[in-house]
Amino acid sequence: MSPMLKRPANQQSGTLNRAARPAMAPAKPSPMMNRAANVPRMQQQAARQQGMQKLNQQVAPMRPAVRPVAAPRRIMPKQPAPAALRSVAAPHARVVARSVARPIVQAGKAAPRAYVPARRPVAPAVVVAGAAVVGVSAALFTLQAARAHADISSEVSSLQYSLTNLQDLSTFDDLTGELQQLDADIKNALNLLEAARDKGYRYQKDLNQQAVKIMDAWQGINQGTSTEIQKQSQAFLQTLTPLNTYIPRVNANLNNAAAAAPHLQAAETTVNNLLNEANRVRGGLQSRYASIQSEVSQLTYKLTTIHWVLTQLSEAKFTLEAQENIVMVVKARWDQQGDADPEGILHLTNKRLIFERKEKVATKKILFIATEKELVHELLFAEPVANINNSKAQSKGLFGHQDFLEVTFTGKLGAISLHLDGQDSKEWAVLVERVRNGKIEEDRAPEGGLSFADLTGQLTQADIVGIQAEVNAIQEVLLLSGARGELEALENSVRSLERDLGEVRAHGYQIEKNLEGEITVLASQWERTKSNAEKTLELQAGVLSEQAKSIQTLMGRLAGLAGNLAAARPVYMQLKSALASTAAQAGAAQETVYNQFDDYAAEVEGLAAHLDWVDWMLDAISTASFQLLATESGVAATEATYARPGMEPENGVLFLTDQRLIWEDRVGDYEVKVDVALAQVEGVTIEYVDEAQEDEVLAFQFGGGAPMGNAIFDIAAPVGASWEQMVGRARNGDYAADRAAPIDTAELDRIKNAPTQCTNCGGQFTSPVLRGQTEISCEFCGTIARI
Repeated sequence: MSPMLKRPANQQSGTLNRAARPAMAPAKPSPMMNRAANVPRMQQQAARQQGMQKLNQQVAPMRPAVRPVAAPRRIMPKQPAPAALRSVAAPHARVVARSVARPIVQAGKAAPRAYVPARRPVAPAVVVAGAAVVGVSAALFTLQAARAHADISSEVSSLQYSLTNLQDLSTFDDLTGELQQLDADIKNALNLLEAARDKGYRYQKDLNQQAVKIMDAWQGINQGTSTEIQKQSQAFLQTLTPLNTYIPRVNANLNNAAAAAPHLQAAETTVNNLLNEANRVRGGLQSRYASIQSEVSQLTYKLTTIHWVLTQLSEAKFTLEAQENIVMVVKARWDQQGDADPEGILHLTNKRLIFERKEKVATKKILFIATEKELVHELLFAEPVANINNSKAQSKGLFGHQDFLEVTFTGKLGAISLHLDGQDSKEWAVLVERVRNGKIEEDRAPEGGLSFADLTGQLTQADIVGIQAEVNAIQEVLLLSGARGELEALENSVRSLERDLGEVRAHGYQIEKNLEGEITVLASQWERTKSNAEKTLELQAGVLSEQAKSIQTLMGRLAGLAGNLAAARPVYMQLKSALASTAAQAGAAQETVYNQFDDYAAEVEGLAAHLDWVDWMLDAISTASFQLLATESGVAATEATYARPGMEPENGVLFLTDQRLIWEDRVGDYEVKVDVALAQVEGVTIEYVDEAQEDEVLAFQFGGGAPMGNAIFDIAAPVGASWEQMVGRARNGDYAADRAAPIDTAELDRIKNAPTQCTNCGGQFTSPVLRGQTEISCEFCGTIARI
């Protein structure tokens, strides 16, 4: 992000190239299938992550699971920490930390992803030159890095990274795109709702009310926010005028390191301030529509679940009785004696509880490996709800995250246990009870439901053109392009792991000797994972191809009626309904494909993110004012604000090695202000500055002759739990024993036999002796003793 303005004399030149590469930022989601939009599913994943973290801590070291967002800043702005942190004087009681285990993908996902209609491209912002708005050319965001002196090349590279970020943020075009996408998402949700009602889903009447509420709120926010974005964009462009002065001066002096230094510093300060202001303005604009985004996401999740329910009902071996309506459906396993528990679909209607077996079973095996399978689809029971005595939810499994529904029937079925896959058993127990007592009918939606026409007005030629664009867009979705793209990206990530590990090893990362083995195992599993995913993908794409033909046929009919809008209205509504329903089916199909490689991708992504953190640390060490001792290895680093009672907080970088805890001030001249041997670290706790627990603080307690009693750091990334674990491992000597290249026993013997008292005054040496240390200074008389 920010370049270093002045390199200390003892600092080595050069930095790692990977640290500033664009891959450090999270990958952008597909505009057609946003996998992160499923809020309840993400909550289920978080719960599973919390349980998996406890298990992972027993078998593997903690690693930050998020990627660093940019290269380490060479120099940091002098800005105060939050008031709550400035008042901190001593460590507080511990607050439970957030889970930061490796990303684990929820198995058995229930809801398909929603199709998002294609949005219009965002027109580039036009900057009008004149008295009110000053034009800023692209050249003013560009440094002539090829001309930079070798001593400042890394600083220039980092400043260019910040300038590129500023250029991307300055127009606010992406916010206009977000508004357009949200408008499309709302229309898609309405289509899903209307299609669900047309197909006979009668319950959850609050969905109609929620849709109307969203539309009412959106009509009041959309135009006003769009206007405000343009206003703020014009105002912010005026604040960029200092670049007209600083960037040409930097470019003019790039071949002279000494002359360039003050201009680099001025440019860096200016760019940092502009980035902070851009993010402040953007946050205010996004807050205007953030709540609607959340509501639309939740509504879409509910509706895509309902469409999955309707799909399962359409494939069922039974038929609904007169006046019988579906309430909910879930994947389930009937827990029975032995290992042959049937898996299938549990249906709840307003009259019956029905379980169908629906699973593939092996028909031929070779050496216990199934070589041929067939689908078994049969009705196992269909019991009237009047025969249910009671139902209750139970949580089972290692961490209590497996949902079971216990149902007791009168008659021969008796008590049964059903393991629900992807839905909450407590919610199911409530639904079953509401069906039993008839209260489910209070949740019945009015006949006729919510019509898209009621909210969109008369059909126009523009509507027909618009739906043609949606038809074109969904063709790509039906080809499962999103899943294909993710599979290709995953293959690239797998291929990159070995190269990335080689780079960090070459730059001095000597710990975690098992990394090579982990990468070898992942590489050996890839071909099988890829083959299974590709087979599933082609199978699902083949099924969806029939849906594509049906939609094209309807579009052809609508185009033929374009001259008679009254006659075209029914076909238009039919096509709208078909698009929503088909998109839900496509989402379910794509989810099935993702299931083939989600867990594997989580392992690859977790390891890749860890290597990026290692890379970030090595880059920060290579630009530091201190040097590691011989055989000392870095473990972790993060940007952190150092807070001391009665003093202004300072910005810098917190380092953990396998021997020391170090904090370096990086505002202006570099200066190490905390350097404590791990033997003197008595403990570390996690605290929070804000109630939302988004700003983590590490509070260290020192003893054993340390230069201070405690130190408090506000860290810039949500990695507090990882740091707590890593500090513990480092104090226990785990990293020293976990080196790829073992430490020379002669070095260990040399430290073990180091002198224990001063030959001049006889005073005892109390400070820990570290590997690579060559001398000891007597704290009483200052005499230097060689080791």
